[in-house]
Amino acid sequence: MAPEDFLLLEMPPEWRLLSVSQLLDLAFPADLDEQGKVAARFDLRANPDLPDIYAVFLAACDEWRDWRCALRVTASAGEEVELDERASSLIPSDVDGPVLSLHLRQEYRALEYAVRHGLWPSKDELLDWMRALTTLYFIDKHEVKLLPLESEGGTMDAEGGASALRQALETLQAEGFIAVRTDATDTEQTSFVIARAGRRFIASLLSETEELIDQFDHFKDTVIDAAVDMVEFDSGRGEDLRVEAFLAEGIDPVRAVFLLRLYDGYLDSRLGDWQDALEDEGFFEDILEPVVNRDGASRVEMELVIESGISLLEERQEQARREEAEQEILRRAQEGETPSP
Repeated sequence: MAPEDFLLLEMPPEWRLLSVSQLLDLAFPADLDEQGKVAARFDLRANPDLPDIYAVFLAACDEWRDWRCALRVTASAGEEVELDERASSLIPSDVDGPVLSLHLRQEYRALEYAVRHGLWPSKDELLDWMRALTTLYFIDKHEVKLLPLESEGGTMDAEGGASALRQALETLQAEGFIAVRTDATDTEQTSFVIARAGRRFIASLLSETEELIDQFDHFKDTVIDAAVDMVEFDSGRGEDLRVEAFLAEGIDPVRAVFLLRLYDGYLDSRLGDWQDALEDEGFFEDILEPVVNRDGASRVEMELVIESGISLLEERQEQARREEAEQEILRRAQEGETPSP
């Protein structure tokens, strides 16, 4: 929304006794019938853009109710407002008429979403997993030199606990994914390297990620016309419905998005400060933002999208089989073999 866009709603007197969160639930309800009742009162002659503006607020409140984001609310004077604060206490006394002015800002919370929806048991477990894989990524791809734990001095946090890097190294070493290697030219120089089990583990992650790309990449550009049961992929004007497709197919979108981010080199820009970034939850919130800040579709639309996606994959597989058969016939002809009947 442009900064000058806003939504003006007439508030019944009894609403002033409600909390801010209750007020938002009434003004921007999840129920479609209730939304229609609010929209029926729009003065479209005065502002024909009201339905579009209202849709923006509805989407934000739907994401808030789904734990995809937190809502930061500020009042007219710019002070931050708690969601459980009573609306009447926020109405200035020095204005013409009882006007309640609120500004909403979304803060996406992928970590909280993952736990609230049961995708991960706890935020700490999810962070430990991502920190370990991030450390493994930089040791493998960028060949960063990390000292063994017993000789590593700077791996304690400000409160005296083990640093995120140290915990990640301990996890990787316990799993057998990394091992200590002594430099052949300097027997006093040792560092962590990828062990054989770590190579197998990385290969399995690559295979899993490539399978995700093969099966779901076409959903990143999806146009839906449910009125005529039409879905178009790779048009250059569609929405990214990969996370919706992961959810529809029972795949953990948090794991999928993180692996895709590793695969496409998203972390490479942090080569200079990745060890510090491990300590920052915001670093991982940014990586996982596509899980919560995403395009959406209704259940009926997603059924149509998934069905169309399966058909597309089947067509591609059939085309690949035909091309392979044609290549085999060509190879045999070039070698002078008689084609089989």
